[in-house]
Amino acid sequence: MELQTRLGTLEVDEEKIIHFPVGILGFSEYHRYVVVEQEDSAFSFLQSMDDPELSFVIIMPELVRSDYSVQLNEEEIELLQIESPEDCKVYGIVTIPENVADMTVNLQAPVVINAKTLLGAQFIIPGDRYHTKHNVIAEMHKNAYEMQKQSKAQEGKEKMQESV
Repeated sequence: MELQTRLGTLEVDEEKIIHFPVGILGFSEYHRYVVVEQEDSAFSFLQSMDDPELSFVIIMPELVRSDYSVQLNEEEIELLQIESPEDCKVYGIVTIPENVADMTVNLQAPVVINAKTLLGAQFIIPGDRYHTKHNVIAEMHKNAYEMQKQSKAQEGKEKMQESV
């Protein structure tokens, strides 16, 4: 299937169309989407098949926050027909303002897709651990710093064990 979008002409395999039973927050009338991955980029697009002008920039939250996790309730698991957590892909919707350095990702309302059943939904995570506007660049730098710190600590432990 061919689709004319803001991204250009997309060749879409109909077997890869994801059904969102309740749509995306604020866009409940659109139910069919496809993930368009970008080569050599952390960002992808969630392209509506119902409105070629509608697409969302998305990113895997763990690229922004290595400690990111989503706990779904029974109703959400049932909606997406999830049998195993490994079946799911989780994305955050990115907002890109005029100044790209200020781009943010919504980690409080992730998009969860069951890759097996091709069912998707956007859920709101309760609590205050995540919010709707995490600065992507700042969080990625913080993430890289934390990972570097952990790596150095691990190296220190290994050297200490070797010397004992």
